[in-house]
Amino acid sequence: MLVFRGQIKNWIYVLFLCVSCFSFQTLKKEKDKGTIDKQIVRDYYKYVELEDKELLDSLLLYIRRNELVFKQDSVNSKVLYLQGVNSLHLMVYEDAEEFYSKSYKLANKTNDNMLMGLVYNDRGVISSKSRRNFTKAEEHYNKAIEYFKKGNHLFQELNTYYNLTILAKKQRNCGKALKYASSCLSLVNKVSNRKNFLKILYVIIADCNVKLGNYTKAEEAFALADNFILESDIERSLFYLKYANYYELKNDFLKANNLNKKVIALRNKEKIENEKSLKESFKRELGLQDELKKDKEIIIKSQRKILYLGALILIVLFISLILVYYLAKKNKERSKEVSTLNLSLKSLITDLEGKNLTLENNKMEIEHLLNLNEQTLFSKVLKISTYNDSIEKIREEIDNYVDNNTNIPVYLMSLRNKLEALVTEEELWEDFKVQFEKIRPNFFDKLKKVAPTLSVNDLKHCTYIVSNLKSKEVAQLINVSPRSVETTRYRIKKKIGLEREDSLFELLNEL
Repeated sequence: MLVFRGQIKNWIYVLFLCVSCFSFQTLKKEKDKGTIDKQIVRDYYKYVELEDKELLDSLLLYIRRNELVFKQDSVNSKVLYLQGVNSLHLMVYEDAEEFYSKSYKLANKTNDNMLMGLVYNDRGVISSKSRRNFTKAEEHYNKAIEYFKKGNHLFQELNTYYNLTILAKKQRNCGKALKYASSCLSLVNKVSNRKNFLKILYVIIADCNVKLGNYTKAEEAFALADNFILESDIERSLFYLKYANYYELKNDFLKANNLNKKVIALRNKEKIENEKSLKESFKRELGLQDELKKDKEIIIKSQRKILYLGALILIVLFISLILVYYLAKKNKERSKEVSTLNLSLKSLITDLEGKNLTLENNKMEIEHLLNLNEQTLFSKVLKISTYNDSIEKIREEIDNYVDNNTNIPVYLMSLRNKLEALVTEEELWEDFKVQFEKIRPNFFDKLKKVAPTLSVNDLKHCTYIVSNLKSKEVAQLINVSPRSVETTRYRIKKKIGLEREDSLFELLNEL
């Protein structure tokens, strides 16, 4: 029973440890998850500000490699947006639209105006590039601007106005292009890190004014554009192209031709670089997929090990449960047997207690009768001793009378002889010993071992003492003075070797 209980306690302890470890791991994962979520959000805002492609690649690689799943809508919406941006860079527009759609739904739930604006801005890019649906693109851009204005996100609003300017230029709608360019210029002064837009904006403004015949304004815009450093081949080709168009309209075909050659060279270079960049993107994506495939294989192997280990643990637990059930059943049967035996034992104990009570009562009655017998016997013994002493006294008085008188009656002498022949001292003493030792077996033998020099009279006095008779009672019994009794008791103590303060009764009572 105790062993079984010990096993149950051990199993409960093991299960408690397992649950505790699981809870600890869960809490630890939740804590780590919270840290990861914060880092993802920080990297999202960093990318939106810098548009760093390497940051985007590393962030998505980390998410894929660790197979992260985000439960919070605010975080998941941002991750979906970044996945959409990556698909847009790879020109997989259908995937990009799907990611943006999911991101927008979650952003709408969390009331994230900036993210909804970013989604509409990128949808405008898709409509413009892949579908050549400029009307739809313009609708998306304007929708994005609405969201950016709600959240006062000037940086993103400027980017979208810039996209609208480029879109209007593609549509050859110079009026709209100048309108959107003007909005861009008003925001550039508020957003210091977008000064790079000014070069292209002034080129577009110059080109639109050329086509509208506003040559003075065009000259002013080209002059302003010259104040900024050309940062990319795209900007340079655009600048040269617009300048070429300007010289063509002014009939300076030599300068226009030279500029057009530069434009063609830059466009070819741009085309080669775009193709190279696209190949690198696909190569990087393929490399990423290979890495993910390897990581997944490692994870699958690890998960298989965990699965096998989990299955083994489940089997062990199942066997343990069966064993516990078997032991519990066995223990239940034993408990029933023990209960039956306990009932039988209780019944027997009750019977024994009843019999024991009867025996105790009988014992008390027997002891009472024995006490009565002892008292009767002792009374008889004392009477015998008293008779002996009385006879001895009478005989001594007759002897004294004979010694003091010459004329002694014959009858008195005859009486003396009869008393002397009636019982001898030795017979009386032996009879007294026999009777007394019925009450206290071997009393005189034990006493002789303690004090061999005690006389018969001393031994008699010892019987009086052990019978708890006081000195006065003994004096009356043997017809002597109490002082004589005390003297005899003192003499006995000296023979035994006791001090005055020692108890003679206690010593005799222990024999």
